Amino acid sequence: MNNFLRRRAGIIGAALLAATAMTAIPAQAEGSWSSYITSWNSGNESRRWTDNHTDGDATTVSFSGCNIHSGSNAIQLELDRDISYWPDATYGTRNNYCDTSSWGTMTDKGNFYFIDYHDGPIDVSSVYTAY
Repeated sequence: MNNFLRRRAGIIGAALLAATAMTAIPAQAEGSWSSYITSWNSGNESRRWTDNHTDGDATTVSFSGCNIHSGSNAIQLELDRDISYWPDATYGTRNNYCDTSSWGTMTDKGNFYFIDYHDGPIDVSSVYTAY
């Protein structure tokens, strides 16, 4: 292949690479995890997760298959961010009726967790947290 054809092939290849990069698939949510809850009492903390604020997705906690032994129909969830050697930051509480609670997009980076508040122990067959 002569130099002209090699240059032309190189230019076409570079143009295709640039066009592919401009149409890249958008990133998915930064992260998520799934679990369950068995016999939790009020004040228990979830596992912690790191949100580096690399996307614009909301932080949500979804419950399904709930059994609240006190007869109440809501579990109050509080979202917190761990701060070493200082009181943790609190992002407010949401009532979860065995559905999805959202705190919107986090603008702070860090290690997050939720605390549940309710009367009596609870069981939740599916917990899905996305951030």
